[in-house]
Amino acid sequence: MNKSIITYLKIHPCDYKILTKIMTVAFNEDTSLHTDIKEDGPTGYNDGSLIKKLNENSEFNSYKIIYEDEIVGAYSVSTEDKNKYILEILFIDPKYRKKHLGSIVWKDIEKKYINAEKWIVETPAYSKRNYYFYIEKCGFKFKRKNICKNGAESFVF
Repeated sequence: MNKSIITYLKIHPCDYKILTKIMTVAFNEDTSLHTDIKEDGPTGYNDGSLIKKLNENSEFNSYKIIYEDEIVGAYSVSTEDKNKYILEILFIDPKYRKKHLGSIVWKDIEKKYINAEKWIVETPAYSKRNYYFYIEKCGFKFKRKNICKNGAESFVF
């Protein structure tokens, strides 16, 4: 696949609706694949408030992912210190799964943030697909398990 067909543009408020729709589909698909729950994700994933919060936080760099002239997802990155970066969110419309866009996007993120010496990402503990993606495709190492206030577990890589 020619990766030059993927571009990244700053997110604008007019993108919130489509990105919320994509995020909702992506998170709900992952949740229903690994649990008996049909719909779940981080707070605000399905009402537009999460993408708005990520995009309007001046400490985050948020971009929409464009593939073949269509918005297919987004990512947001923050820094904890000058060489420690946090992948706040990365989501891609599930209908593009077979295109391996996640791996391509991650490689592009690494190139963009070349000075990053350490990356952190957190994902639901039940998400075996995310676990595989971050460990096998992106080279992350498991760091710890978090227990959230509601009792849900997440993995930090």
